[in-house]
Amino acid sequence: VFGLDAWFHNFTQFTPQALNPEVLAEVPAPYKEIAIYGTFKSVEAASIMGGLIVHPIYRWYLTKRLRPEETTPNSHKIIRSTCRKMQGRLLLASFVVGPSVALLWSTTLSQSELANHCYSLRRRREELTIDRCTVAGGLIGWYWKRFQGAVDGINVGITYALFNNKVLAKYTSPMMKDKIADGDQYANVEEAMKHKSRLDKFLAKKDGQNV
Repeated sequence: VFGLDAWFHNFTQFTPQALNPEVLAEVPAPYKEIAIYGTFKSVEAASIMGGLIVHPIYRWYLTKRLRPEETTPNSHKIIRSTCRKMQGRLLLASFVVGPSVALLWSTTLSQSELANHCYSLRRRREELTIDRCTVAGGLIGWYWKRFQGAVDGINVGITYALFNNKVLAKYTSPMMKDKIADGDQYANVEEAMKHKSRLDKFLAKKDGQNV
């Protein structure tokens, strides 16, 4: 769908039978893929900045501005809510900024270079783990408290992914194992296309002999 079938199969690993080294190297929609990648990175950056930097600083600033005569039992609750709304706005903005910057950057590459870059992104297992956990955590957080909850969910997802990449992966089996082993992957898109072309010719020749 929309030229993203191979990307989707690799990202989700829901249908490993649909994946093989040739399919993994098919990049029919590189601009869409780089926009998705830019969205992921922007969302992750916005969540970390919003949750770990902007929120505490803005909360400290608003708390400092509170005057004793204006303070009520709900003042700190209002400040916390205001800061969480700020986090949500940052996250929302990242859905526009991320793909825009990625697409702008992609104009510096030829289509072949961009396709190979997208292919290399598909092969970055640790980064894929972070992106997958971002999606899972973000969806759970969204269900909990919409954009404000999504920020917390994404931060939890990123934290778990980093812990998994640096610690758990050494001692446990991965929950979502990529089907295509490193040794079976092509070096680049062109190599995969050449192999597929030779294979198609061989199969066509064999079919012709069987007629």
